[in-house]
Amino acid sequence: MNKNNTEKIPEELFKKVKKIELHTRKLVNAMSSGGYISVFRGQGMEFEEVREYNAGDDYRKIDWNVTARHNTPYVKRHREERELNVMLLLDVSGSLNFGSSFQTKRSIMVETAALLAFTSLFNQDKIGSIFFTDRIEQYCYPSKSKNAILRMIRDILFFKPTGKGTDINLALDYAISNMKHHGIIFLFSDFLSDIDSSKLFIASRKHDIIPVIIEDDFELPGKNIGLIDMIDNETGRKILVDTGSKAYKAFLDERLRRKEMFLDELVKYNIEPIHINTAESAEKPILTYFHKRKRRH
Repeated sequence: MNKNNTEKIPEELFKKVKKIELHTRKLVNAMSSGGYISVFRGQGMEFEEVREYNAGDDYRKIDWNVTARHNTPYVKRHREERELNVMLLLDVSGSLNFGSSFQTKRSIMVETAALLAFTSLFNQDKIGSIFFTDRIEQYCYPSKSKNAILRMIRDILFFKPTGKGTDINLALDYAISNMKHHGIIFLFSDFLSDIDSSKLFIASRKHDIIPVIIEDDFELPGKNIGLIDMIDNETGRKILVDTGSKAYKAFLDERLRRKEMFLDELVKYNIEPIHINTAESAEKPILTYFHKRKRRH
């Protein structure tokens, strides 16, 4: 599935795309030295052949089935996978249009996705993307094209989805079915919808799964600014909300409880997310994440 917007891109939007490109270009070297290569590149190993055991070979690489058939030791040889497919799963549902700070969740997602995509391109990996709501909106096959990344940036900013809700489970299933070889999946969302965390674990058995959690402080309990007009970005419905009411506080508390349960599940499955907040740049949390993974590896 590959649906493209055919509307003419406004000059202002084109300038914004180029500005994002120039900004992220300056950060790519820092990202690469910050751990991208050592953490991801060469992590996958592809089977190449078996050969007879030589003195000094690692005994753990002995292929016991072949050894038994030939009555002499054989070891497996692997070659490093020099190229990875990097898939960006991008939640373009209405809730990402919200932002109480100087930018929306969608705009900080653009910055983060661009930074990761250009870093991947710099390291000769293929980059693809899947736009999703409660359906698959757009699929872009992995490529090493800079223009494809620029189109992705444009589409995140400009895309008009047909779906109204969010189905992360569907997006994961679609990505896994289309990625035949080991790769990296960056899953972008605010994770306010229900998700079967076991799907993340299943996907992590074959791929490197990295949830990128887009957050806004206003969505946390404790923000009481009285009566305000709100728009449900998923449905478009306008409502008057008393941010000091017990009902609103209970709503936020329940949503926070579900999110904390989800984060606990990630810890159980040894999946570490990246937290991106609308009140700050994406650069620092991504670099911190890569440095942390580099030390761990």
